[in-house]
Amino acid sequence: MKPFKLFAITLTLFSFSLSNLVAADSLLTEQSVIGTVDGKEVRLSDIEDQKINELRIQLHDALQEAFIRQAVKQLTETSGDYKLAPSTVITDEQVETFYLKNNLQSRGSMDQLGPMIREYMEGMDKARSEIELYQRASSKGDIVSNLSKPQEMLLKLPVETAFLRGNDKARVMVMEFSDYQCPFCKRAQSTVKALIEQYNDRVAFGYRHFPLAFHKEADEASNAVECARDQGGFEAMHEILFNQPDQLFPDQLKAVAKQIELKDLEKFNNCLDNNTYSARVSRDMAVGQSVGITGTPGFIIGFHNPADGTLEGELISGAQPATVFIAAIEKYLLNTK
Repeated sequence: MKPFKLFAITLTLFSFSLSNLVAADSLLTEQSVIGTVDGKEVRLSDIEDQKINELRIQLHDALQEAFIRQAVKQLTETSGDYKLAPSTVITDEQVETFYLKNNLQSRGSMDQLGPMIREYMEGMDKARSEIELYQRASSKGDIVSNLSKPQEMLLKLPVETAFLRGNDKARVMVMEFSDYQCPFCKRAQSTVKALIEQYNDRVAFGYRHFPLAFHKEADEASNAVECARDQGGFEAMHEILFNQPDQLFPDQLKAVAKQIELKDLEKFNNCLDNNTYSARVSRDMAVGQSVGITGTPGFIIGFHNPADGTLEGELISGAQPATVFIAAIEKYLLNTK
């Protein structure tokens, strides 16, 4: 699959046909009547869950993109007042700069990815031109959209025993659920670290465990990090374990405890051997599952209430680019002022 496809949106449909709902009401809102039961109306708000909400947002985005392209096409064909800006020539130097700036070396060589990068950059240039024309025509009333983006569902969860970095009293929080043997979780760590440095005094960063069943040593690693936490060694062990996901057996975890110079190795070893924090790890997983996390990494970004120890926000799944996290963080920071 090409990593730079411009308007790629995947819609996962359940056993019911979402297209039937759209045909019945292409502008669904929370108050839309889906049907009746024994003469009583059932509204979308009565049945909407996180997955349905995500699908509605994806559908809106797909419809909006398609409408922009169609509107621009019609205007440029029928009105002399609207012309797309000439396409920009993408140079080899620009392609190479994009390749290096986005750290794409691990995904392929310049020769392999260069044509796709060029295609992506040309597509982005065209899209910018289309959006500028669309916005100009909209401001004059020559384009009118009846689409309305659904509001994102906010998920509420307790912070509880999450390990916190940054400003633990901040009104915005990023809560991570990860697995020490998950390669995507490892990939996300550099992004999280950069975000902590960028937002250190304005955002709280929480970490909770979500060891997947098929990662056999991940739960042992989660317990080990909590044992290290008792002696102020959480962050040191946390970083090392993500970099050695195939070395998480008890003897290797004890060696890490010695490497990071925990003061009481006997206490750590007993904690690890007795699986002292298994209940905490299980609780982390239960909380994650309650807000729709099924894989790792999963992030909840939103409003943090230090007074009652809760977080209310949206789910972001996977090792997304930093820009995705920054956009979400900035949105909540803006709304806390």
